[in-house]
Amino acid sequence: MSDALAMLLDYEAIRNVKARYCRFLDTKDWDGFIGLFTPDAVMDVEEDTGHPPISGHAAILDQVRFAVIDAQSAHQVHSSEIDLCGDEAHVVTAMQDRVVWAPGKCPIPGGQSITGFGHYTERYVRRDGQWKISALKLTRLYVEVHPAPAF
Repeated sequence: MSDALAMLLDYEAIRNVKARYCRFLDTKDWDGFIGLFTPDAVMDVEEDTGHPPISGHAAILDQVRFAVIDAQSAHQVHSSEIDLCGDEAHVVTAMQDRVVWAPGKCPIPGGQSITGFGHYTERYVRRDGQWKISALKLTRLYVEVHPAPAF
């Protein structure tokens, strides 16, 4: 296999990991979701939560479940910039998400849903032939907070 073909296959494999991240998160497939991360992965969503970065499967699952357990969500990613270096990749991916909480469950006072725009900055590593997320940082550029509908 040529180096160019191997690189393209790696790009596609990394994009597929991120696509599964969105699908597993939105469908609350927690086993599938956490399987995308290395056991020692670090997640930094401090901008959203106010909590410092966390690491490890249990902490990541706890934080993500807490954020969306009472919500319907739709995450979309676009335009991944992937820099490969052997069995490591640094990736910046544009994102948009829509999160709609059940009545009274939104963590934002006066809100019921958000639409967010920003980027995931991530580090992937290849282990046993599979690409996994080893570090993730979410940076939001803009968040629209939508109030509960008036009836």
